[in-house]
Amino acid sequence: MVIKWLVQAFHFGPFPSWRLAAPACLSACLTILLSTGLSAQELVIESWRKDDQIFWDRVIIPAFQRKHPGIRLKFAPEEALHYDGRLNARLSARVAGDIIFCRPFDGGLRLYDKGYLQTLNENHLKNFNLNARRAWTTDDGKTTYCLPVAYVIHGIFYNKQIFKQLKLEPPRTLAEFMDRLQKVAKAGQVTPLALGTADMWEATQVIFTGMGPNFWAGEKARHGLMNGRKKFTDPEFIKAWQMMAQFKPYMHPQQSGMSNSDIQLLFATGNAAIYPTGSWDIDFLRSTSFAYKKQIDMGVFKPPLEDNQQRCHLSVHPDFGIGINKSTRHREAAQIFLEWLGSAEFAQLMTDTLSGFFSLSQHAVSINDPLSLEMTNWRQECEDTIRLNAEKLNRVWPSLEEELWFVNVKVINHEMTPEQAAQYIQSIHEKNAYIKPVLSATP
Repeated sequence: MVIKWLVQAFHFGPFPSWRLAAPACLSACLTILLSTGLSAQELVIESWRKDDQIFWDRVIIPAFQRKHPGIRLKFAPEEALHYDGRLNARLSARVAGDIIFCRPFDGGLRLYDKGYLQTLNENHLKNFNLNARRAWTTDDGKTTYCLPVAYVIHGIFYNKQIFKQLKLEPPRTLAEFMDRLQKVAKAGQVTPLALGTADMWEATQVIFTGMGPNFWAGEKARHGLMNGRKKFTDPEFIKAWQMMAQFKPYMHPQQSGMSNSDIQLLFATGNAAIYPTGSWDIDFLRSTSFAYKKQIDMGVFKPPLEDNQQRCHLSVHPDFGIGINKSTRHREAAQIFLEWLGSAEFAQLMTDTLSGFFSLSQHAVSINDPLSLEMTNWRQECEDTIRLNAEKLNRVWPSLEEELWFVNVKVINHEMTPEQAAQYIQSIHEKNAYIKPVLSATP
């Protein structure tokens, strides 16, 4: 329509000189029109990391656009609890963003199996080893569908000032951990344990799979569940649930109605002594305490051991990958963005900007944040593992992830015993199509 109008506009008037100039003017106008259209590409980024909005908007996006001014980026995060369902709805309706934050293992694989994600090539992946790719690669190892971006480390933050006032040292064992909670409770000044059950996920992803590996020996038990040689009713898993059943007296009286945001605020404003979480919360806690003008001196310690003699096991979890929506209208721009995400520049920028998110690339990066550095150093003394049910164990209906949320909240709130939890989760686990052939073949 615009082109038709331009052609008509340059054909009025009886003067030959105007007609001679018309083709040049028309050509110039068309060039401007077309170049504007080509440079107006906007990539919308789907994510569950709403806490990171300010860092993407002010640091990461401007850094990319300085190199690629013809591509605009819009970081459009969803509430974490609603991300998967709403993203699936948008993808199926072909109205989702161009760039997709991918859950590790089964979560991302489901999106690929439904045809929503574009297969990545070696040019995208050249800076990532096979282990880094594993969380976003098909079972046969042949296809990677999301760029490995960041991993996180589970840990327990504490308020140094409160510990100093009460003459407490960070605990190493579960007995010492419970002792610290008891002493904070006795002092009666703040909530001992910042933990809520309204959102449910923390009971599983932070407590059960973040603090549990020291009880079930990390990878040994995780692989045992996958190959049918371990059961959730084994003593090491019941011990983890028994640990969780001790926490309620030290939580806020209103904890059952408190969301993760409420709990973050409780700790960040100095009203709780101990906060089990992970490295992903570092920047948010700092910015929140600053905003409320109640900056706290945070420390961090490893999940407690059963006893001092055992080797520690640490949940070092591949947190997110980033893929390309197969239905994007800006495929070339999306490819350029993903290539930049695999660069040394982005790896260092993310490390500097999003403290507590560690690059999965092979690039050498400098970690300058003290808490982040302390947590990465734990890996030199502990064995790595990942969240217990992330890989293959959720391939069952009802989802093991959702059932763990349900069960773990009940254990914390004393509505289910550890033994009942173990029996229920094992009954779900035994329906898993992935492990059935292995279970039947196990002598």
